[in-house]
Amino acid sequence: MTSLLTVCHTIELIGSHIARHVESGLTIDLTSRRNRSTTKGPISPLCRKMLEEGHSPADRVHIIRKSLDHDGHIPVFKRDRSLKVWADADCVESETKSVRFVKYCPLPDTVKANYARGATRGRVAAAEGERRSVVSPC
Repeated sequence: MTSLLTVCHTIELIGSHIARHVESGLTIDLTSRRNRSTTKGPISPLCRKMLEEGHSPADRVHIIRKSLDHDGHIPVFKRDRSLKVWADADCVESETKSVRFVKYCPLPDTVKANYARGATRGRVAAAEGERRSVVSPC
């Protein structure tokens, strides 16, 4: 008889913009994006990075934060979720809306290529008042 063993990973939240995988030390720091009108949390990008590194999507994720009033850590969420569930969602907060979960929507390959090249054509066109149509891949 074969039994499936599920690994449980621990992710520590450090402030609002940093998440660290305790077992490997892999860290995601979104501090540079904190002054935007809409921000995303660091948990989901860290989980996507862990999947890229070969962790199983079925592995469980336990999210903790350091306790302020005593030594140790406290859980952030009541129940653990799978790595895939966290990777497929984004935790988004804006100036007008509270924290909410939305489906992860990756950038199209053309946008990634332009962003990597540092292309600014879209920003210049927007500054000149042109309207560009954007098609979401989701």
